[in-house]
Amino acid sequence: MANGKFYHVFITPKTGVDLEAIKTQMNLALDWFKYDKNNWVLYSNASMDKLMTRFKPLVEPEGRLFICELNTSNRNGWMNKDFWEWLKKNRDK
Repeated sequence: MANGKFYHVFITPKTGVDLEAIKTQMNLALDWFKYDKNNWVLYSNASMDKLMTRFKPLVEPEGRLFICELNTSNRNGWMNKDFWEWLKKNRDK
């Protein structure tokens, strides 16, 4: 399996787009973790441009989208155990 990168994705979909439509696009990544209503961490080998192409139709014109590469080598926080296990699993790939 190709080495992926971690991305933080904040998405507020446009009217008419439901959670299943968002998950369909998230499932194109190698893995993902939804940690809050609008916040996800993706593990993907897709480029930033490819991710924008995937998610942009879910938010235009009145939704919101923010994607950034996530450096997980310097980390700390109070997340649930499932998140830490997911992060470790993907970091070890």
